[in-house]
Amino acid sequence: MNVLFVFSDQQRYTALGANGNPVVRTPNLDRMAAEGMVCDNMFSNHPLCSPFRAILLTGRYGWRNGVICNEYEPFRDIPTLPGVLSSAGYHTGHIGVWHLGVPPYSPENRYGLDYLAAVEGIGGNYFDQRYFENERGPERHEGWSPVVETDMAISFLETHTAERQDDPFALFVSWRPPHWPYPQYPDEYGLYDPADVDLPGNVPPQMADFARREIADYYGCCTGLDAQMGRLLDALDRLGLADDTIVCYASDHGDHLSSHGYGKPKDIWMHPSMRASKATPYDESAHIPFLVRWPGGTAPGSRTSAFMGAIDIVPSLLGACGVAAPDGLQGRDVSGVWRGEPPPVDTELTPGGSDSVFLMNMGNGWPNRKAWVGRWRGVRTERYTYARWYENERGPWLFDRESDPLETRNIAEAPEARGAVEEMESRLHRWMEGTGDPFEYGRRGPRGFLEVGQRWADPVRYRDWSPA
Repeated sequence: MNVLFVFSDQQRYTALGANGNPVVRTPNLDRMAAEGMVCDNMFSNHPLCSPFRAILLTGRYGWRNGVICNEYEPFRDIPTLPGVLSSAGYHTGHIGVWHLGVPPYSPENRYGLDYLAAVEGIGGNYFDQRYFENERGPERHEGWSPVVETDMAISFLETHTAERQDDPFALFVSWRPPHWPYPQYPDEYGLYDPADVDLPGNVPPQMADFARREIADYYGCCTGLDAQMGRLLDALDRLGLADDTIVCYASDHGDHLSSHGYGKPKDIWMHPSMRASKATPYDESAHIPFLVRWPGGTAPGSRTSAFMGAIDIVPSLLGACGVAAPDGLQGRDVSGVWRGEPPPVDTELTPGGSDSVFLMNMGNGWPNRKAWVGRWRGVRTERYTYARWYENERGPWLFDRESDPLETRNIAEAPEARGAVEEMESRLHRWMEGTGDPFEYGRRGPRGFLEVGQRWADPVRYRDWSPA
């Protein structure tokens, strides 16, 4: 089977029509969901840009892949998903945001990818961007970056069909929106009136008007991405590839969009601990959309409530493609769930229980932002969200989602919650012990980061910083 894995940046679970949102318009993704499976409990184990991408690349948590925060590159001596697929005869490509290293992208900087078209930088303009293609570039491409990247992806599929039609392909497409700045999308997708926005009840009243305006633009980005997804699906049909291609759609993490009072990293008028649109244990940050359409595999219009994490994507894609997984992967093969089978029972890969997912933030934030989100570990189950910090600077968190689905009341100190705290702490400890997480005992550098042998992705830019 071929693989087309598409993911946006900062699109939370609820920003999809197929997930019950009555306002956002995502007809192509909704059609894909109707033709495949919606995974309702998929989470970003480390809900931050580069750490998610490194997990997707390696199938290992940050202490084993080297990417503990946004500034690091993956270790070079471990298997990668594109490398394993390439060794199995796949034509591999990645287009869009890379966020795991700097150009030029020679073979040793591509981690097993035959073709890497990476947008230059990750700044606040999504029009007329410049791209590096392997060792070449940068070359400017006019237009909205998701349109440009979709053009590149379609070109990849056309070239593959013409030149390597007897080989399978694995193509990863990474779009930057709906990451801020939210108004960066073509006018034709400005379809939303802030008054119609479905504002969650965990947005503080004083932020409501601002949040509605932001979300209206955020939805404009989502609808624009949906149109590009439609182009990709049409290209698969036109090229005769649809019946032999597993298509996945996800995001690297979510976005608070003012929920719980959070702002953005550059909102310097806010306390640094509240400048987080992601990287928290909250559902808005960690809960992500995940659709899979697998002809002959997924039943059309199906859904699953099985708990999954980004850590499970690598072994599951390899399992679905019939490619042997390398040693050292830390997730499970849940491709059987995509085929409608029961989820795997508790195994050594789910030490905290297969009805839960392990969540984390390994770094303090970007350089010199020590009061940012902080270093925490957490567990999410159907009923509870639980987390605690390395130096307990925020105390433990426990939210009972059964009575408090918007996670507004921390009951960790409530006497009646003692049993739940003990249960969730036990689960958390099993997750940490079972995965070899050095959170509690690992050596830490001057910035408080774990020292796992990490290396800067851009040593020149960070030459005056300690990696830890």
